[in-house]
Amino acid sequence: MSMRRPYQITGGVFLLLAIFIAWESLELKFYTVIGPGPGFFPFWLGLILGALAVLMIFQATFRQSDPMPADFFASRAGYLRVGAIVLAMAATTALMEVLGFSLTMLGTIFFLLLALGRPSLIVTLLVSMAGSFGCFYVFTQWLRVPLPTGFFGF
Repeated sequence: MSMRRPYQITGGVFLLLAIFIAWESLELKFYTVIGPGPGFFPFWLGLILGALAVLMIFQATFRQSDPMPADFFASRAGYLRVGAIVLAMAATTALMEVLGFSLTMLGTIFFLLLALGRPSLIVTLLVSMAGSFGCFYVFTQWLRVPLPTGFFGF
């Protein structure tokens, strides 16, 4: 079995993503009076990604393909880890406005550290608290980036 089909599928997914990015960037201003607008860089990045995706599809279709490695498919534990990451991303998206950045990221980091790693509970708690409340402080106080505070106010 060769790697031709996985490379073609990956190139196709990247090509669809590039088309979506370039299409959506057309809704933004391409250029303003002070220089490039908010649509300038997404448009060009979408075009570059599209060109690279077409090149990937072309190479996968017309070049000699590598054999598929024996360990190409992950183990059951690997798929469970990927599922944990997808679940954490979905929960983070759903809870960010409700609970705010700090509490949502506290739960997300805590969950991911438990699901993906094997650190002690104390280390997990400390890293989760530093990653959530520390990042909230740095972004809101030092960088002046507004983050969602949720109904608890932090």
